[in-house]
Amino acid sequence: MSGISDPLNYCRAEDYFDAAKAWGGPKRVVSVSRDPPKPRDPKACSPYRETHYHGLTLTFDDDTLCVVQFIRPTVFRVRYDPSVRDPSEYGDENSRTTLQNYNSQLIYALDTYRGVRWRTVMERGPLDIPADKRYWKLTSEVTANEPPLDFDEAQHYEVGDGMSLIVYEEPFKIQAIRRIKPVKKLYSMPWEYSNGSETEGRYKIVWESSPRTFRWNRHPEHPMLKEVIMDVIKPGPGEYIGFGEQGGTNFMKKATFMNYFNCDNMQYQQIYNKGALDPREPLYHSDPFYLEVNGNPEHANVTATYIDNYSQIAIDFGKTNSGYIKVGTRFNAMDVYILSANNVPDIVRLQSGIVGRGMLKPRYVLGNHQACYGYSTAEELHEVVDSYRKSGIPLDGMHLDVDFQHEFRTFTMNPENNPKTMFRTLREKGIKCATNITPVISTRDKTESRPNGYKTLQEGLSQKRFILDERYTAGTSGKPEDVRYFNYAGGKKDEINPNNECRRPDYGDDYDFSKAFNSLKPYRGAVSYGYNNGTPGHYVDLSTEENRIWWGKQYKELFDLGLEFVWQDMTTPAIGEAYGDMKGFPSRLLLNSDAEKKNPKKQLAIEIWALYSYNLHKATYHGLGRLKGRENKRNFILGRGSFASMFRFAGLWSGDNASTWNFWRITIPQVLSVGLNGVSISGSDTGGFEPAKRYPGTDNDEEEKYCSPELLIRWYAGSFLLPWLRNHYVRKNRKWFQEPYQYPIHFAHCHDIPRDQAYLYNGVESITKYYVSLRYSLMQVLYDAMFENLIHGLPIARSMLLTDTQDTSFFNETKDFLNNQYMCGRDILVAPIMQSTEENPGNNRDVYLPLQYMWYHSNLRPDDGDGCPLGPPVEGGTVINYTARITETPAEFPFVTPCYIREGSIIPQLKVRQYVDDYREGPNHIRFNVYPGKDREYFTYLDDGVSRSSAPKGLPQVKEPEAQAQRELAAGLYAEEYEEGERGHVQERDGKANSEFRKVGVYQSSSLPVSVDSTRTIRIVKEFDNYNPTRELGTSYTLVVYYGEGICTDDIEVEFFPKDAGVRKAPSCEYKSEQELRAVIVTINETLGESKEIIVRLTRRELKN
Repeated sequence: MSGISDPLNYCRAEDYFDAAKAWGGPKRVVSVSRDPPKPRDPKACSPYRETHYHGLTLTFDDDTLCVVQFIRPTVFRVRYDPSVRDPSEYGDENSRTTLQNYNSQLIYALDTYRGVRWRTVMERGPLDIPADKRYWKLTSEVTANEPPLDFDEAQHYEVGDGMSLIVYEEPFKIQAIRRIKPVKKLYSMPWEYSNGSETEGRYKIVWESSPRTFRWNRHPEHPMLKEVIMDVIKPGPGEYIGFGEQGGTNFMKKATFMNYFNCDNMQYQQIYNKGALDPREPLYHSDPFYLEVNGNPEHANVTATYIDNYSQIAIDFGKTNSGYIKVGTRFNAMDVYILSANNVPDIVRLQSGIVGRGMLKPRYVLGNHQACYGYSTAEELHEVVDSYRKSGIPLDGMHLDVDFQHEFRTFTMNPENNPKTMFRTLREKGIKCATNITPVISTRDKTESRPNGYKTLQEGLSQKRFILDERYTAGTSGKPEDVRYFNYAGGKKDEINPNNECRRPDYGDDYDFSKAFNSLKPYRGAVSYGYNNGTPGHYVDLSTEENRIWWGKQYKELFDLGLEFVWQDMTTPAIGEAYGDMKGFPSRLLLNSDAEKKNPKKQLAIEIWALYSYNLHKATYHGLGRLKGRENKRNFILGRGSFASMFRFAGLWSGDNASTWNFWRITIPQVLSVGLNGVSISGSDTGGFEPAKRYPGTDNDEEEKYCSPELLIRWYAGSFLLPWLRNHYVRKNRKWFQEPYQYPIHFAHCHDIPRDQAYLYNGVESITKYYVSLRYSLMQVLYDAMFENLIHGLPIARSMLLTDTQDTSFFNETKDFLNNQYMCGRDILVAPIMQSTEENPGNNRDVYLPLQYMWYHSNLRPDDGDGCPLGPPVEGGTVINYTARITETPAEFPFVTPCYIREGSIIPQLKVRQYVDDYREGPNHIRFNVYPGKDREYFTYLDDGVSRSSAPKGLPQVKEPEAQAQRELAAGLYAEEYEEGERGHVQERDGKANSEFRKVGVYQSSSLPVSVDSTRTIRIVKEFDNYNPTRELGTSYTLVVYYGEGICTDDIEVEFFPKDAGVRKAPSCEYKSEQELRAVIVTINETLGESKEIIVRLTRRELKN
């Protein structure tokens, strides 16, 4: 049995749940034990195994076992494997997804870092009640707290916080109950009517399984196929967000099936053939994490679910029954984390504390980037960069695709491009370069143009680094001629004979499959890049530390040439359809597995489907950190997909999209959804990678030759404050161009285009320049949000549910605004235009402004001289019908994308430079735009933007790699590369975090925040100091303090404390006057944060008198 009929292959969620109707499961709890599972190896286990175990082992009437365990006071884990008969089989080991090797070690580390002490108590409920009401109760309670270590901003647990897990005897089910407080009302009622509930809260069910909690099925012939479904109650008022990058335009998901099985899925249409809007389609990245909001209306609780399983996960999200969410796994154990917190930000902090947070990334990552599958020469790259510079559109990064490799050999560069000179001259123009690195190691060794052969291949073979072709053949003939691979194409099942050379990639591969099959020689796969490009090859076994270190060393030559960061592509790994199942490894290929960090074993590829890509990103990230010459450099990887927590090592882009409005529409929900996991850098290919069909919905496959100018304008202008901004497209005789500056040129030379389209074609360059420049002026806002992500896990681009937790209207009439509006940090609201003029001739949209704040239409402009006064404030809760026409008039560019500023905001702005580290004109002067309104504060983080030593000491994501480095050094893994006297930097390489930054707080307080008569006090406070930013920012900075209508700034008197701290004037003639801006402009004559505190007080003269 193989191919379509093989049970050890991918199965669509609807087919899976249909088959599950006949399955049974446990009905009654027979016994409960509090004993921690015994270690598999008493000599190699966590020292905290017994002291930090907070769980129960449940034995059921069908002899299966389940472990329910608290991880945090309001986080618990449920593990259920129907094949387990001994509690020790569950063990204490964690998967690679979590930060620590052992569960108890994780609990200890988080308790220590977060400053929390807590306990758990088990009780047996009363027995003199009906049988179906009997239960056991496991209760957690915070007993002490203290300020968290280092730079964590706040303590989120209070003494007395906790949760009770109610385990019902028969029918078995679990309830999670915690005391939750009502959401704070806009206008509160008198205290005597609240009965104390506003301060003390009430006990509520925050999560509950059904009376059929588990159903399972074990295959009689294949023991690894042990399918489990967990049924969870779906409260009627509950809304659900998250689910990773799953497609669809709805941030709050509607009933559907979902499939998590990361695969190469061009244009999101492989399985169902419906495209970008279909949330069922399994995509490049699997992040099975979702949040329930409003499950207890008007109460402060959010409950999240995370499924930790590297194989296929299927979800029936209210599709077959609106009252249930059914979570299904097909291989490994059902391993689920349930998190409960007061609001969405606290959930993000909890989840990112368990699966980890990213490392500090280089500042240039936040710049503008360009990529094209079709650039192939150094001359082309320079032409593109020079054209960007001529157009005045800032640019920081160029991404070199596989055409720059030498005959598609990974880790090589085509010598005809003189790569060392190419990288150096591009860097002189401010450009940092990445190249496309796929996991295939080509079998093409010695060729005419490479007579000495391919070093990486030769080493890999001689050192036995590659995955071997070893197959699990039970249930099959075991004969190579009978093997069939399985795939979906265009929504239809496809069966491929690997013996048939005609099904192999278009560049050809004449190897003998029958000799390679199950030969225990290196497995032979292949990658196709299309257009007769690609190569057959082998794949490094990345399950071992030694091989991951070897993989990292392969980058040395590229970085010695001048490469700066890595574009990790085809990560699944994406393999030609004639070499494996679902465009990946053969499902039955036996792989070494380190899915559990301390329990290595062999598993089928289908069992650990997402693990290879996870280890790939990890190996690359740590490998770059080991390279000589990069001892203190931050590294960045842009990855195409993997599994939850890969963002510890890489940013995420959403794969091969197309130049369609639907792909633009899903970009915002995708970025906001993965951001709920703590992902800081994510985004799509701006403008779309593949061409759109000229006649969509027909059998005519003719393609457009470039992205629609209107679409590209909307994409750039709407995503100007998303974390990742990269224009990426395919040329290869499919698209002609997509660089913004090309559109006016094309219009001038192509007379077939109607002349009334001039405003669109010219607007692509000019409007893109405006919004990219505005992004660069707000670079410090983006960077501060990225820096804070290290500390609390919150993303750069945030859903309004993260920033405005008090606004409960999102659960009813304003929920649709969550699909197409986002916040950059806390205070800048962006509402992109998501429809074409054909769909929306008025070019208008409704914009919603969250409750309990006043909002100002954005007066932020890229250049100092283009500022403008504030318009009237708009009350939160207002829906504005906003017209946002595309225009050639520069004065109207700010209105192409609706953008609003929250009252009281403090927003730093820099001068626009052509790349982020452009200091050719000297330091980049910073100013703070200070808006009237409620008291607020803003924290800015100042460092050199490139050094690892800038990162705060003591963060978990820093300490763990440091410990890893110590283990590797102790094991002698570098003996052949480093002399004894040189090994010190290896020991320190991941211990570079040294808190070399300056943190400055800017605080605004007003005596009457809603009055024109307010006295406003602005304090600039040095919160932490271990860096001098004079090189970057110079020796002065500016405050631009805006006032609303009805105020004459001539009537404002300014006082400084100390008196000589500043002067009332603009730093240069570039600024408009105070009267023109309706603002007071103050220059502080020192480097930002040099003094411990500076106070600026602004008072109307008549009030002072």
